[in-house]
Amino acid sequence: VDAMLDEVAATVESADLCHATGIGGLVLLSLRARGLSAVPAILQGPVLWGLELRTFPRIMRLPLMPRALTLALRTPLAQRRFVSKHFRARHSPACLRACFSGYQDARAFERWVEWLTPSLLRELEAQLAGDDGRARLADLTVWWGAHDHVVTTEELRVTERALGHTFPLETFSDWGHYPMIDDPEGWAREVARALEAARSLS
Repeated sequence: VDAMLDEVAATVESADLCHATGIGGLVLLSLRARGLSAVPAILQGPVLWGLELRTFPRIMRLPLMPRALTLALRTPLAQRRFVSKHFRARHSPACLRACFSGYQDARAFERWVEWLTPSLLRELEAQLAGDDGRARLADLTVWWGAHDHVVTTEELRVTERALGHTFPLETFSDWGHYPMIDDPEGWAREVARALEAARSLS
């Protein structure tokens, strides 16, 4: 894990802005906790302290469940159900094939699950405690889609209580959990706007 975080930090250290989605939010907080990155960042629909509380992450920590999920998401029935529940726009068959192609190999997912446990949250709480720890959370902004049914803003409230820190929050009325798929042009415009704002402050 440390080697992976070092590689990510080396990749982003020269960036003007980082953008982390979903479980990437915990990767970004892990970088900050270790003092590996001070690049301004956006956490979009992040999975954070809900990792400990919500049912789905608990199920994924059961033996063989990550593999079972990835196998299920190869089936047309599971894909149709996922799309109808979580996507807000209609997509071409080619687009959907590309979206689900990442589930062809579950090994990386299984290793993620081994790392993403309540033990990680306890480590982050200790590393981000006190004034020095909370200072490492500066320049982090959270984006949320008003129609995000994967992760709700309760995730943020639980996280803020755990860390003793309030994150700036921007909510987008038309977004779900996947605006980069549902509305790539609109999402890219918002990222470009945030990037321009970050550059103006640097």
